[in-house]
Amino acid sequence: MIDEEEVADALFWANLHGITDVEFKTIRQWLAAGGYVPPAHPADNRVSEELTTLLDRLADLGVVVDSTDHLSDRELYSWLLESGHLETNLAPLPDSFLHIDIIGSGSDEDILLYLTYYASGEDRARWKEQFPDEELPPRKPLPYERAS
Repeated sequence: MIDEEEVADALFWANLHGITDVEFKTIRQWLAAGGYVPPAHPADNRVSEELTTLLDRLADLGVVVDSTDHLSDRELYSWLLESGHLETNLAPLPDSFLHIDIIGSGSDEDILLYLTYYASGEDRARWKEQFPDEELPPRKPLPYERAS
């Protein structure tokens, strides 16, 4: 089911670009329409290549995946296929992007991951000011670094 606000936003952007025909499909359907169906369980020696292909195809649709470098290639690939985000409706339009933030749910686990791996020193200090009774996790380097 498509959210009315999503439709209104897409039609607004389409109108700005003079586009009169707007088509909504799920991200998974757009990938398939472009000739790519991500395999459910690629072999270990293929998972990095399949992840790169999936991320490239998502980028072609204007889908950007953020906060990924705490996950291995296998973990990220599985998360993308199983999280439900590929079922999100999308009308690809020029200059329009959809960001999928791996740690963007606002859950305690995601906040901990953000503070551990992604937050700047300033962000960590600000968080500690706002939550002085909460323990700040130690900062750790990102275990995986993907090219942006």
